Amino acid sequence: MASPQPSSKQSMWDKTKKQSQSWFEKVGAPVNKISNKLGAEAFWPTTLDKESDKAARILRSFCIDGFLADQGGKHGHEKKEKSLDHIPAEVIRNCKGLAIFTVMRAGLHWSGAGGSGIIVSKLPNGDWSPPSGILIHTVGWGIMAGADIYDCVCVINNEKGMEGFTRVRCTLGGEVSAAVGPLGGGTTVDTEVFKRQSAVWTYTKSKGLYVGVQVDGTIIVERTSENEKFYNVEKVRNKQILAGQVQPPSGSVVQLWETLQAAEGHSYDTSKLPSANQKSPGDLELENPRDGSQREYDEFASPHERMDGKA
Repeated sequence: MASPQPSSKQSMWDKTKKQSQSWFEKVGAPVNKISNKLGAEAFWPTTLDKESDKAARILRSFCIDGFLADQGGKHGHEKKEKSLDHIPAEVIRNCKGLAIFTVMRAGLHWSGAGGSGIIVSKLPNGDWSPPSGILIHTVGWGIMAGADIYDCVCVINNEKGMEGFTRVRCTLGGEVSAAVGPLGGGTTVDTEVFKRQSAVWTYTKSKGLYVGVQVDGTIIVERTSENEKFYNVEKVRNKQILAGQVQPPSGSVVQLWETLQAAEGHSYDTSKLPSANQKSPGDLELENPRDGSQREYDEFASPHERMDGKA
């Protein structure tokens, strides 16, 4: 009897897994070696429990500790002052989900930048779902000119936005519309929250400073293999994870869930939050990797990993 032919859906799944894993393995090792050399953590995708802890640090920096953002300077000759600001708790309480990630440019001039993070969704009972892993790739670096690492929180405001983020691959500004999110508080934020002017609001910072730019062109790719490995469920999809149909290993995402509670303005256990001394990647100062990043990349990369095609 002839063996059954794989369905087109299965073929697409396997193809996506293979392409994502190949891209990750090709550039991941040398990029992490560079970041370690510069005294930073590994910014390329790691295990989902570590990604969740990183996301908790990023969320704490945006929602609890705060970031420096421009204030004033409405008249052309006024110098803008920077003051501490936060993502308003109302924004987090009223969202449908969050995508939290870091992107790094280090020797990837040929393709822009890449990174990783997680997505979580708000369940019908008000709890947060387990995290689903994502890969990040951006072709156009112009939106973040001069920055080497940035943290980003995407606030997903409606079902259309969640539908885009639960595809195997989606593009911000393409399949999913995105705009810079509101800051501050009071009636202005309340109006923004309930008008839902965009499917997704974005908050970005680099070196501890709020950037306040759109991230159009950022490609979000589902980490199919890592999700399968972390949840120990073959072919588990992000829709199942974000619907709470699977559970993470015990204790693996405690920091993330507690930080989400804090970000909403609810009571939380301070001891379960990431330490205030643990900076998020976008708050770190690197030793200017831009000028020599391609050279360093090629020094660390083995011949089959080189991006310039030279063996």
